[in-house]
Amino acid sequence: MVEHDTGDVELTGRDRATLRITRAIAELDIAVDGLRIRLTETGGRVVAQVNARAARRPIRVQVAAATFDQATDDLAGRLTGRILEAAACWSPRPWPNGDMSVPSRVPPGERALGPGLLTRIKPVPLAACPPEVAVSVMDLMDYPVHAFIDADTGLDAIVYRAGPAGYRLARLRPAPPPAPNVIPLTADPLPPPTVTPEQAITRLEDTGLGYLFFIGPDTGRGQLLYRRFDSRYGLLHGAR
Repeated sequence: MVEHDTGDVELTGRDRATLRITRAIAELDIAVDGLRIRLTETGGRVVAQVNARAARRPIRVQVAAATFDQATDDLAGRLTGRILEAAACWSPRPWPNGDMSVPSRVPPGERALGPGLLTRIKPVPLAACPPEVAVSVMDLMDYPVHAFIDADTGLDAIVYRAGPAGYRLARLRPAPPPAPNVIPLTADPLPPPTVTPEQAITRLEDTGLGYLFFIGPDTGRGQLLYRRFDSRYGLLHGAR
């Protein structure tokens, strides 16, 4: 079943997106179900997202583009890549490869200004797993960063795409990379900063980075501030 959340997008545009995406899936001859397509217009850009299950594994793709047709084409191309990864047993992506769903830095002219920058606070149950499993989830779900509980240390942690090897691991307290390091994965040598959400927003506004992993001073737990496609912010923290 295909579900649509079209916002202000024309009906004809929604139909074109459905046709384009279903054709791309049909060409692969791989079992895909639970397909959901969301199309919205925000901040002068078209945001397109697909959620589905491919080869019984959850996948997700999200893109933003200047025009509706460009967003649809980009979405179909990225979705094809995720389906193939899910069906072929995921393997680490090369670095660099330019395959990022959210830019690492946002140009100053595209940053949101004024009050109300934090528009979503989301408690989520963080999965306890090895870092390499968190990396595979991050790739298949098309996330630029993924929060989890590091099974080796029991600490809140994130994985994200960065040099020199392509994947990095940050924990509440620094620790060596996992052994064996099968990805390979580089571990951040410094702890994340202890700041308030407001201070974290200021850091991202000053740097233009897409996200910040930090320690909440009230809880001592890891929190992840991320830039949304509308250039405002969401805050993710582990549910108790």
